Amino acid sequence: MLKRLTLLLTAAVIATPAALMLSASVNAAEFKTTYDEILAAAKDEDAVQWCTGMSPKESQPIVDAFVALYPDVPEPNDFECFSEDATQRVVAEWSAGATQVDVLDTDTEILETLENENLTHVQDWSVFEGSPVEIDPRYLSYNGRIVSIGQAHRIIWYNPSLLSLEDAPKTIEECADPKYKGILAVDVRPSGFFEFMEDAGGPWSDDRARQWAADIAKNEPLWIRGTSQAFQVLASGERALICGHQLHGLFRSGRTDPNDANAVVQFIIPKQSVVRDYIRLGLAPEPLAPNGTLLFAAFMGSDKGQAAIASANPGYASPHIKGSFTQVLYEEAGAEILQATQEVLGPVTGKVKEIMLTEWGFPSPIPKKKKK
Repeated sequence: MLKRLTLLLTAAVIATPAALMLSASVNAAEFKTTYDEILAAAKDEDAVQWCTGMSPKESQPIVDAFVALYPDVPEPNDFECFSEDATQRVVAEWSAGATQVDVLDTDTEILETLENENLTHVQDWSVFEGSPVEIDPRYLSYNGRIVSIGQAHRIIWYNPSLLSLEDAPKTIEECADPKYKGILAVDVRPSGFFEFMEDAGGPWSDDRARQWAADIAKNEPLWIRGTSQAFQVLASGERALICGHQLHGLFRSGRTDPNDANAVVQFIIPKQSVVRDYIRLGLAPEPLAPNGTLLFAAFMGSDKGQAAIASANPGYASPHIKGSFTQVLYEEAGAEILQATQEVLGPVTGKVKEIMLTEWGFPSPIPKKKKK
């Protein structure tokens, strides 16, 4: 059984002689330039060190699938590390040339910094074309700097004991209908709606988003935060409906069986549905296992990697893979996918938060504008 570690990074690691000696050995390693060379070199390297925010239940199936495909390559060491502090410490180590982590689950907030300051390795992923781990370009961003695995789907949850499928909304816009007044719950973080904005390729102008947010507020929702609370208030019957929440959250911790037609909380794929990268991976500029790192990252960005994370939770399945759990759902619903890269979403997120939080009247750094 793979020994799991919880990352306890400290800034002091960067300055230790052992860390610097380790970095010096890394400098002697080289990234190979063809698939066959990368695979051959990866077999002779140490195990890839993957610092992930996922639980072992979600990350281990990915590692297992990689090992099944490449049994002669050392098994990657997936260990939990989370929080903005952990991310910053890993990046600080990379900047100091004292690599301890090869692959890092990056926070959304740091992606632009990684790009602007060139803090991670940027790979030409075309070297994997025609290989078992060819990457779909839809899983790449920042010119190949970031590789993603898993997709987050923003959908509609409802309690069928309180709200029938026939009466439930079939679009995100319908969630603002006055008939849902008093039965609606809304997450205080409006992160499920960025892709609806025109700036992100969606249908909403700023004014339309503002009006929708105002109409939501008129429905007197129960304000919640996070998947656990969302499930609790719907399962208990405190509220009947929540819009723009994550599909995978329904299936975590055994909350709902994806195939249970009698589930306490059920879901609807909206006619326009947001799909977003789930885990975004950055690579160390000087990995401890350079070619193993490339091979493992390519695997995670390939259809095989996408299928592996979906085996842990079908709510992460890519709708771009024919026959996947979500591809079938979207096809059956006749749904349009709203999806944008992080480069596009970055400038949009702040504006959406300002518009919606202002209309919702939350205490926040954004003051509500006074009417003239």
